[in-house]
Amino acid sequence: MSLNLGGGSTTSNYNALQLGNAQSLLSQSLKRLSSGNRINSPSEDPGGLAVSMKLKHAITVTTATKNNVDNALSFTDTQDGALESIASILDRMSTIRTSYGSGTATTSDKASYASEFKELQKSLNSFKSETFNSLSLFTTGTNSKSVYISTRGDSGASISISSLNLDEALSVSSTINLGSAATTATAVTISSISISNLTTAISNVASLRATSGATSSRLQFSSDFLATSKNNLQEANSRIMDVDVADEVTNYAKYNVQVYAASAALAQSNLNMGIVLDLLKFGRS
Repeated sequence: MSLNLGGGSTTSNYNALQLGNAQSLLSQSLKRLSSGNRINSPSEDPGGLAVSMKLKHAITVTTATKNNVDNALSFTDTQDGALESIASILDRMSTIRTSYGSGTATTSDKASYASEFKELQKSLNSFKSETFNSLSLFTTGTNSKSVYISTRGDSGASISISSLNLDEALSVSSTINLGSAATTATAVTISSISISNLTTAISNVASLRATSGATSSRLQFSSDFLATSKNNLQEANSRIMDVDVADEVTNYAKYNVQVYAASAALAQSNLNMGIVLDLLKFGRS
């Protein structure tokens, strides 16, 4: 078998090239495993990186939109909570008014009922000034805000949330408003109202709760949709950017073996070169 110096040199260069390629792939695999990302530099997948950037932006906008919708939902929930308390107060007023008109109630009893009624009226009046993040829950005028529910963020479909007219709901006649301040001249006394007046007020408050509940329902459906949309966007981005650990561990093992094999092959080719050089030295001696 002949020993060729040129051939040995070519083999060594080839083995060195393969070793370099294997080391590069091994290093890339280690980067992916350590970072958890399939793409660690634009050169690895320029198109995939561009799509990922757009998906991340869509996720950011969708998340912010969902936060806005959830805040609006908190507004309507607070509004409904206040209306529920108001309904409970009106129920208690009805009980007191019924007891006040009882034939067995003494003058002292009626005074006690009137005192409690007055305090409950103060409570009704205080609800008119309730706010959520400085936004009035109840008002006598028009006060509405638009909340966008589209994944586009600042355009597309929207839901209007508004303050409800509690003063009108508590006004059961031209002269009786249960929400009037108990200390004013228009304050309602227990003897000046009837159960029918209180029933009307409860019916009006129920209508306000229905309005608030309808808005809350729309907001909840929108929030659920945005949550689903966000999850789908995250999954799409994950398929592009996140490394498949099981697959990459397999690649790492393969590249590791290739590095060892290429290193052994390079060492063997260099050994052949050494034999040729030894023969040349022997020929000169």
